[in-house]
Amino acid sequence: MAFTAIGCFLVLVTTGMQLDNDKVTFGLMLAGYAAVIVYGLYLRRRGMLSEDAVIVLIFVIGFWLKLCYNLYTDLSERQDDLGVFKEGDYNDWHAGYLLYVKDFFRIPDFDIRNRGQYYHPPFHYFVDAVFMRIYELFLPKGTHNYEAWQALSLFWAQLTTVMVYKNLKLLGIKTESRTSAALVLSAFPMFILFSASLNNDILSILLYFTGFYYGVLWFREGKYKNIVISALAVGFGMMTKLAVGVIAFPLGFLFVVKFIKDLISNKTEHRGKRTFLQLVIFAVTAAPLGLWFQVHNLIKFGVPINYVLPATSEYQDISRFTPVQRLFDFYGFPIEDFYLNLGSDGTQDYNIFITQVKTCLFGGENCRDDFLMSMTGYWLLLIFLVLLVLVAAGMIYTAGTLSRRGKFWEELAMFVMFATETVSVVVFAIKYPHICSQDFRYSTPFILCCTFFLLRAGEFELPFYRKTFPHKLVKGIALAFFIMSVVYYSILWTYVKGEVIVVAPTW
Repeated sequence: MAFTAIGCFLVLVTTGMQLDNDKVTFGLMLAGYAAVIVYGLYLRRRGMLSEDAVIVLIFVIGFWLKLCYNLYTDLSERQDDLGVFKEGDYNDWHAGYLLYVKDFFRIPDFDIRNRGQYYHPPFHYFVDAVFMRIYELFLPKGTHNYEAWQALSLFWAQLTTVMVYKNLKLLGIKTESRTSAALVLSAFPMFILFSASLNNDILSILLYFTGFYYGVLWFREGKYKNIVISALAVGFGMMTKLAVGVIAFPLGFLFVVKFIKDLISNKTEHRGKRTFLQLVIFAVTAAPLGLWFQVHNLIKFGVPINYVLPATSEYQDISRFTPVQRLFDFYGFPIEDFYLNLGSDGTQDYNIFITQVKTCLFGGENCRDDFLMSMTGYWLLLIFLVLLVLVAAGMIYTAGTLSRRGKFWEELAMFVMFATETVSVVVFAIKYPHICSQDFRYSTPFILCCTFFLLRAGEFELPFYRKTFPHKLVKGIALAFFIMSVVYYSILWTYVKGEVIVVAPTW
């Protein structure tokens, strides 16, 4: 955390989170990669290149990639519903919401159903407002640099990467699988995209994984400290984005299991009462923190607690497709097209899981008119699909070996998380039938459970091969994924978007 904070602070002070010359940024990027590789070779020569050192170097490369991605990505590129910053213009996008809270330091005091992104809970916007007010103390009076907010996004994105890794260690992945975990997570495309995005996604995801981590710790140790930290993380997470509430299913599963186990245990007379008290503490901490904004809007303006801003784009409307088509119609993917189709060119992505894969790797970016980016992206996609096959194999293997594992309930919670996210994604996408409703940024907990199953696939025992073969296979594919992701997002600055031809919808 300290390294990440110092790095974000230094780049903010020296660059303001923006370099005008992309070629300079690219040179800086390559210099950073070279420095890490040279240092790694030095450690190896001195016999100091332990597996832990390799993992740290992998995460450093991932951080450097995110940092340089920030430097060549301004506030008009690869943002989600951000809008345009204009002092005094409190528009209906995230930009207007951020400026509103920064200038007035109060919650939206109006019916949020009429004001776009203002329906989101306010924690992210208040954190950003405090940050910007402090930052602007050091700027000439009357000047603004909204790119500075990207320093916070970079900080959250790197912490989230590390927190997912810590969750995997806590869940008991084997030592030999940790390098594979670092390779998958450190340059995971979604985290790179989030690192320069100014919406509330990445902070909510960080708080989700933090809440789960301390929830699992509490399940094992039963300490008040862990249950309080978990409750605070979940509460502030829901105050950032209400969707964090889906953590109630995997955490609730562990809570119920622990309560029943302690209730029937003969070791301590009052264990069941103590556990029940801790669950009450969690509920009375997390629920008010997570729901007060929605309750306020319900009481004052009659806004339903589960209100979601409806999409209105005629190009993105996919309501004419049946749920069966949305789930099982695999239309020429991935051979024919692997970038997102948003309808404005006459083509729509309506399959939920195809859209999840596309947005997981590329967000809403469309580089299909550039040969270099298309070829690089195509190989990144193919490698990722191999990883997904291994994830499926790992799920089957984990399910078949649960009974002989020491962490039975925690691993079962991974299945609960996976099932919860799957149902949540499908229900949300069908309830709100627009292309944007299928975006992977709404289902990032998949990253934890799927990486967990991927690493379990490396433990599979094959009778005709050495025991290390599955592990080496997973590690090799993870390395290929890491390399292709680094390459893709290192050269994305070269892409120049061609003229966009908008086609009137005919459906």
